[in-house]
Amino acid sequence: MTRNGRFGRDYYRRAFGLDDLRRFSIHWWSVRFYARLARRLLRRAGGRRLLEVGCAHGYTLAWLEGEFETWGIDVSEYAIGRAREEAPRSRVFVADLLGELPDGVAAGGFDLVLAKYVLEHLPDPGRALERIAGLLAPGGALLYAVPDTTSPGRRLKGDRWYALLDETHVSLLDPPEWLALTERAGLAVERTFSDGLWDVPYVRFVPRIVQYGIFSLPTIVSVGLVAPILPAGWGENLVVVARKPGKAARTGAGGTRT
Repeated sequence: MTRNGRFGRDYYRRAFGLDDLRRFSIHWWSVRFYARLARRLLRRAGGRRLLEVGCAHGYTLAWLEGEFETWGIDVSEYAIGRAREEAPRSRVFVADLLGELPDGVAAGGFDLVLAKYVLEHLPDPGRALERIAGLLAPGGALLYAVPDTTSPGRRLKGDRWYALLDETHVSLLDPPEWLALTERAGLAVERTFSDGLWDVPYVRFVPRIVQYGIFSLPTIVSVGLVAPILPAGWGENLVVVARKPGKAARTGAGGTRT
């Protein structure tokens, strides 16, 4: 990760088609889904301190900052500027996970680390996972999501698959590789699941609204109920809950045991 302007306003508009959070958009539902998963993990483990790696505009932190002690880092000065507006009670910093971290982002200091659509941007995700493991308290959890290279979406879209269209995705790995890197970092993989097929259209000449019913209904149900019921391999992204060995902690994110 670098502090250059690669992840400025133009990047977010190009990658997501927007630079704000529109109510009921796919991005809005995604933020809501992961924030509520993070809340569930923290509550059931009795944790209080959350770090979001690659916090971008701070939308997820904004959902959580009233209840927990929330921290965020991102390499984008533009994104952190937005995060300071969107999540004013969170501590957010321009920082590189693999570089020097700000005061307060210390080893063993967090009950949960969230890394949503971040690790695929890093040339050495294994080292990043090791750094994250060091930031977790004993018994602390990591919740992360990365593009699933085995997804039906990739097979349906081919070169038009969303993860291949972003030139900053430099680490597109298969699920077994992600899980192996996670365990190599000293974290125990507890749950894996999917976020479903949300990137319609998948089939040409079929109306988009029809494809939502065919492909995205399970995603809508899962996100609406905050119930990760879709097994890994059934959607665009692999979602992983892993835990640092230590004191006993209850899990509550659901999903598929691995």
